[in-house]
This record gives sequence, structure tokens and C-alpha cells, in this order.
Amino acid sequence: MKLISSIYNDLELKLNINYLDGAILMVPYLALNYDKENNLNVDEAIKLLNDSNKIVILGINKIFKPSEIDMAKEFINKYKDLNLYFYTADMGINNILIELGMSNKIIYNPETMITNYLDLSVLNEFKFDAYGLSLEITLNDLKLCYEKTNANIIYQLFGYRLMFYSNRQLLSLYEKKINMDIPKEGYLKEITRNDYNPIIENENGTLIYRPYIVSMINEFRNLSFLKYGYIESYNIDKNTYQIILKTFYDLNLNKITNDEAINIINNLNLNISDGFKYKDSVYQKEELKIG
Repeated sequence: MKLISSIYNDLELKLNINYLDGAILMVPYLALNYDKENNLNVDEAIKLLNDSNKIVILGINKIFKPSEIDMAKEFINKYKDLNLYFYTADMGINNILIELGMSNKIIYNPETMITNYLDLSVLNEFKFDAYGLSLEITLNDLKLCYEKTNANIIYQLFGYRLMFYSNRQLLSLYEKKINMDIPKEGYLKEITRNDYNPIIENENGTLIYRPYIVSMINEFRNLSFLKYGYIESYNIDKNTYQIILKTFYDLNLNKITNDEAINIINNLNLNISDGFKYKDSVYQKEELKIG
């Protein structure tokens, strides 16, 4: 397994370059989530990763509008001859890469869409480098997908997980409705729950994350069949994140034991939950009440 980290800005890469096998560079405006305040210098990041013999992955995982396709083509053509990969969520972008003979440079993660081995077996015919499975299936289902298809899989091992995405700027729409300025990044609290869900609005739409961190530190040794283990840095302070990334990196290299790694993560006192690791999501039908 190769350990991959999201990278949102230059400082984050410089702090963590020694504790990763590769990085998904969240390209400003082309990645679904990116750092608006501290823009990532993509060219310098690529050079630093190449000089350090790390895997370079360009995150262009937004859903592109028809008017943005030419911009995407221009970006891809700029980097197509380099030794790197493209992290995508849009089959339209995949088709551009396929036409360029770059199927094997695509890491395709449509978030919730690949939920079973039948889905994966069909997509695996494209011969992409790797596929991201839904994070709302159990670990048993994840392993079954691999056993049935032998496909290369990228899977999030740690961090906040994306729960909802809309192409619309929902916070701006609500702002107009209530006639009040509201921040475009913060937390969303439901009336009936005590959870606080991180929420972001940017040029690409609105993103809502689950209110807790999911950690695979306990299950790490059972996930060796993954091609890429992905660590997500969003909404975690830089010092804590460095400890997390180094712990997974050292564990992957057998520099520390399972128990040592688990203790390090537990001592961080983060809001960690199992999520859907062992429990299927269940749709609870609500009856329509009139009157």
C-alpha cells in the first residue's frame, strides 16, 4: 500500500513531505475543495514531489460544467507529458484523458457511486490506475469488491468524509432568503442532533462533511490489499495532522507496532467514529403527513 495525503497549500506539503508516499494536490478551482486563502503553487509542488521521489497526483475532482471543459483540457495538456496522475470524479474529464491515451493515469473517485463489485468490475474495464469506492459501504463489502475484481483501490483511511455535494451555492441562496450575511465556511447544526457538520461553499458549489473523523488505524493491517491508502487533512490543524500522517507512515513501514500507532491516535482525543465500517447505511422512509 502507498500512503497518499491530500495537500491544500505549499506549507502543508513542506511540513509533511517526509511522511507520505505521494500527494493529491488539490488544484485551486479545479479540485472540489481547495484552499482559497493560501493557494497551492502546483508547479512548485510537482517539482518538490519529483525531487523527493514521491507520487504526484493532480486533484481535479470537481464536476465540470460544459463551459469549463476547455479550461480542463488546457490544464490537462499542460501536464500530460509529466510522470503524474489525475484524481477525478467526472467521467467527462476521464474521456478527455482516455482520448489522450492516459487511461492508466486516472485515479477515479466518484465518491458514493461505486458501491459493489458489479459496479467496480464494469469500470475496471477502462483500466484506470485506481478506483475510489463509496465510503458508505462496510469494510467487508470493500474487501469483497477487491476479491471479486482484483481492481486497484484508493480508500480513505483517516479524516473527515464528504457526505453531501451540490453544484449550487446553497449558503448564498440561504443568505438571500434571510437577508443576512453568513460565512461561507463553518459548521451546520441540525435541530434534532447535537452534531456539527463542516460546511463549505466555493465556486464549485456546496460541500458538507460528516461531523466526525473516521479512522482505520485499528483495521490498517487488514487493508494491505489497497493500492492507495488516503489520509484527508481537511479541518485538522497542521500539528495534529503531521502526527497522524507520521503515525500511519511509520506503521506502514513497520517502524512502530499496531498498539503503538493506536495509542498515538487515541491520545489525540479527536472526535472519531466508526461511520459505516461495520454497519450498512439504512434508508428510513418517512411517511407523508398531511393536515
